[in-house]
Amino acid sequence: MLRRAAVAAGGDVSKVRTCERPASRLALRSTVPAVALLAAGAVALAGSARVVPEGPLAQAQQRYARVAAARAHQGAALDRLFEKAGVPYPAPLVVRGFKEEGVLELWAAPTPGGPYQKIVAWPFTGYSGDLGPKRRRGDRQIPEGFYRLDGLNGASRYHLSLHVDYPNQADRYFAHRRHPGNNIFIHGNELTNGCIPIGDRAVEQLYIAVLDSRNAGYEVPAHLFPCRFDTPACARRLRADTRHNPKLAAFWANLEEGFRWFTGTATLPVVTVDVAGRYSFAAPDTTSAEVLPSNPSSGPAGQAP
Repeated sequence: MLRRAAVAAGGDVSKVRTCERPASRLALRSTVPAVALLAAGAVALAGSARVVPEGPLAQAQQRYARVAAARAHQGAALDRLFEKAGVPYPAPLVVRGFKEEGVLELWAAPTPGGPYQKIVAWPFTGYSGDLGPKRRRGDRQIPEGFYRLDGLNGASRYHLSLHVDYPNQADRYFAHRRHPGNNIFIHGNELTNGCIPIGDRAVEQLYIAVLDSRNAGYEVPAHLFPCRFDTPACARRLRADTRHNPKLAAFWANLEEGFRWFTGTATLPVVTVDVAGRYSFAAPDTTSAEVLPSNPSSGPAGQAP
């Protein structure tokens, strides 16, 4: 189990500190045309992580020195990882995180319909909170659930960062109504308070892969779990924790449905949330699955994409 390190950097908006600063005007302006073009489906594929692809999202992000350096440093390594898996680049992606094991995985598929294959796994370089969902601002918890990576920050205080769209509809049902928390990122460095740090080298690889996938018109889901539900160690840990908090049993059983869908089929389900805040999973429409909607969000409110 990953050692729970003492940490100093914030994970959500609070009076003390946050993971990220508010977005600069330049960063917000550069997002608008990129999203518009993604919705129109007019982005050309690059074919290599070493090459800056056509499309305003990739071109705008290349203006950040750290993004340009990340592509130069990690492009060839990314190409080798995708070639080894036999997956064309750029590709539909999904990120899977496991808190107890302290691991973040990147999966990719030739088409949005799958089959998805694991490309690479990186260890967490820091940790805060414990197993269980995030429910309010300042609780130091890493969220658990089904999310999207909906923003890219090339000027992060933690090298590079990718925004997780917490709170989602399910979180809002259960979380504190006024202060559920926000500003959850996957980022570089080793400090965190509710975010997921994976170190600078790893976040460079993840950032470029996600940037190029989004530039190609794909949504990037992020599935965050307390642990690997198919392991005996996970089952023992969850049983122990639910003795003290029985409400967690139903929540984790619901997350396990989505976990087992993916591990059993190597495909992504369509995830919806019912009126009781429970996740539901259904087979995707392969003609449109995981492609950005016609009116996508421009990114996290108040944050640089």
